[in-house]
Amino acid sequence: MAIDRRHCLKVLGGGLAAGTFFAPPVMAALDARTLFFSAMATPQGRFGLAAFDGRGAPVFEIPLPARGHGIALSPDRNLGVVFARRPGTFAAAFRMADGAVVSTIESPEGRHFYGHGVFSPDGGFLFASENAYDEERGVIGIYEVKAAFRRVGEFSSHGIGPHEIALLPDGETLVIANGGILTHPETGRAKLNLPTMSPSLAYIDSRDGTLLGDWRLDPPLHRLSIRHLAVGRRGVAFVMQHEGPSGSIVPLIGLHNFGAHGGKETLRLLIAPADVQAHMRNYCGSACLDAAGEILGVSSPRGGITTFWDFASGDFLEFMEVPDGCGVAALGANGGFLVTSGLGGAASYSVEDARAEALRSAYLSGARWDNHLTQGRFPGA
Repeated sequence: MAIDRRHCLKVLGGGLAAGTFFAPPVMAALDARTLFFSAMATPQGRFGLAAFDGRGAPVFEIPLPARGHGIALSPDRNLGVVFARRPGTFAAAFRMADGAVVSTIESPEGRHFYGHGVFSPDGGFLFASENAYDEERGVIGIYEVKAAFRRVGEFSSHGIGPHEIALLPDGETLVIANGGILTHPETGRAKLNLPTMSPSLAYIDSRDGTLLGDWRLDPPLHRLSIRHLAVGRRGVAFVMQHEGPSGSIVPLIGLHNFGAHGGKETLRLLIAPADVQAHMRNYCGSACLDAAGEILGVSSPRGGITTFWDFASGDFLEFMEVPDGCGVAALGANGGFLVTSGLGGAASYSVEDARAEALRSAYLSGARWDNHLTQGRFPGA
């Protein structure tokens, strides 16, 4: 497949330990007080949650009974929660200072986690996306933090297959990526309703679960599963995975501003230049905004590329190649990103300078990094 090299920086030549790399100014923003969190697997097949600093040095690891997925961090930066990958039923709450597990959370009977959650603004509650599988509907489980993460209720997600959830800057509104795919633990990860799936972007009041708005794709695009989110002051970016014919070329990224146009703004779908769009392989893995909230990074691990977009205009900017690169997080400088690979290793990228650098870290190269990468800071830093 021919790809326009003017928009591409190839970071890898068969592995993150190989190749020639530049040192962009963004790397100066990395320091030992920055923390990154990701689920991972060792070469021996053990699963865990890892924290490493901005130089790629390990800080702590937490063993997990199975594969992990997303990580939620409390507003005061004291606690984190790592969720099991669908259809897992466990989550582990840990102290960010030292990785000590403070609570093991189990989803109730008839529910399993979808791998994501978010804390309330005061840190008192944790909201988790869950599957009420016998009822064929999505729910948002509510867990009280001070009560050892005891489950105290749930809201409807107003859709099927809620995946990532996030809190809007107003501190009250939850946005939910309802993937639209019906599953059941008895059939593992099999997708049971592809002909009739109906993904949605739903907004609910986090105080009582009231549905505030619900946006769905046009019928010809109903097999675009809305999965992951990035939220900033300009609105919400959502990224999708196509469950239709593999040869179809469809939009995989969208933008939406819940408060714009009297709450009636339609979903804006984005598409890259044809060769780049085809290289995304109809699959987006993670989405993240840079530190300024102006540039969107979206990973496409099946195609081995991460694309970058202007968040305000929706314009495609450029991309970098990272084999099986999926986890993406903002770095300290504007336009800076860090991308981890499921094959091992990580690379930084500066959109402003169109430069990349592999982190020369034996620790990062020695593990397989899972789908999501979350940035934090040491408590008190």
